[in-house]
Amino acid sequence: MNKTRVLTLLPLALAAILLSACGASAEENSAAVLTQAAQIFADSLTQTAAVAPPTATATPVPPTATNTPLPPTNTPTITGTPPTATPSPTQQQVSGGGTGGSRTGCVRAELGYETIPDGTKIEINENFKKIWTFKNVGTCSWTQGFSLVWQQGETFGTKGTIPFSEFTDVEILPGEHLTIEVQMQAPDKAGTYKGYWLLRSDAGVLFGLGPDGRAWFWVEIQAKD
Repeated sequence: MNKTRVLTLLPLALAAILLSACGASAEENSAAVLTQAAQIFADSLTQTAAVAPPTATATPVPPTATNTPLPPTNTPTITGTPPTATPSPTQQQVSGGGTGGSRTGCVRAELGYETIPDGTKIEINENFKKIWTFKNVGTCSWTQGFSLVWQQGETFGTKGTIPFSEFTDVEILPGEHLTIEVQMQAPDKAGTYKGYWLLRSDAGVLFGLGPDGRAWFWVEIQAKD
């Protein structure tokens, strides 16, 4: 029952009570009427409350989660200068021919003597003679087809490849020595200069010093004004 219907029936109920009380005394009727009217009014309030829609209760909204930023990861800084690789020759693989083939231990050299020690001071544009004496510590003979070969750095005015025929007219057997003399010239500007060299067999195999025959040898001077 809605509120409008309750309010409409209330006057009708009161009128019915008044009519039914006409046969009683005025005092009794008045008390009875007031009692019944109060009861009807109370019932109407109860019914109105029963049909009234419930009051909406606000549902709390959970807070939105906030992502906490992580501290940045520190990136390590690399400092220092990387080491410089020591130059070494690349062995050339050849097939057949020549006494200096690619067989292990065939071509090896040992430095026994040299002139112009490292750091020697020489006037700019001045000529000088570099001398190396090598011992054949390999198992193969060195023929006139072998060469002294420049690899990198300063050439000191040389032609870069010098055949053994300019130094000897015989084969250098294992255990024997060969002296190489090369005319060189200091550069025309002051400074420190260095040139790297190797030996090359008549089969095209590069070799040098050390136990594996791969170490370079060099010329290093200080050109001065």
